Amino acid sequence: MGGRAEFFGPIVREQDEPVFHQPWEGRVFGIAFFLLPLLGRNLDVGRFAMQKLPRDVYLSSYYRRWLGAFENLLVEAEYLAPGEVDARIAGRSAGTGRRRVSRARLAATAAGLHSLSRPTYPRWLAGQVLPRLLGTSRPALRRRRFAPGDRVRVRSTIAAPFTRQPAYVTGKPGVVVAHLGATVFPDAVVVGKRAWPQHLYTVAFQAADLWGDDAEPGTEVRVDLYESYLEGA
Repeated sequence: MGGRAEFFGPIVREQDEPVFHQPWEGRVFGIAFFLLPLLGRNLDVGRFAMQKLPRDVYLSSYYRRWLGAFENLLVEAEYLAPGEVDARIAGRSAGTGRRRVSRARLAATAAGLHSLSRPTYPRWLAGQVLPRLLGTSRPALRRRRFAPGDRVRVRSTIAAPFTRQPAYVTGKPGVVVAHLGATVFPDAVVVGKRAWPQHLYTVAFQAADLWGDDAEPGTEVRVDLYESYLEGA
């Protein structure tokens, strides 16, 4: 999980697994699509908040990880006071956050999400405009360095404190198989830095290059990687 070696482990497949195991998981899923736009944050900011959780919380369950991240984001934004949620659950009096969301902003966010939940937009609007307005897609401001077919190697270092570069491909050779356009660069945006939009590529790796002799024969792994993660091979 998170591409980090300390979180490696077996993947448990559950037969006929439900979408949500408990009602609270569905509520957390819904909270995500309301809270992040309300706070003016994107999914990478949420991922960074998850990464900072204690190991036992991070590994507890998928939606528990989301919930812990949202609580921390609300504390950082001063909508919640530190310890406020735990105190309320325990029935103790608690301090409250200093910030409040205006009714107008709440209504606007709710209306926007409601309209997106049942889209009837033209294909060009849904495919070209909305990803730039609501997502991380951005116009490319620099020429791309790589093209499909180019052999590359993932840089040997990993940026701190946050990156989307998985540890298991670090320093490994691969081949570019697709160019996905340019997007906001998450390594910078989550720590409040400004950066040019970066080209994003799909890179194919031979499993033997990643896992050695233990790899399943004939297996290929494809990973989406930002341009600054890559070097010419």
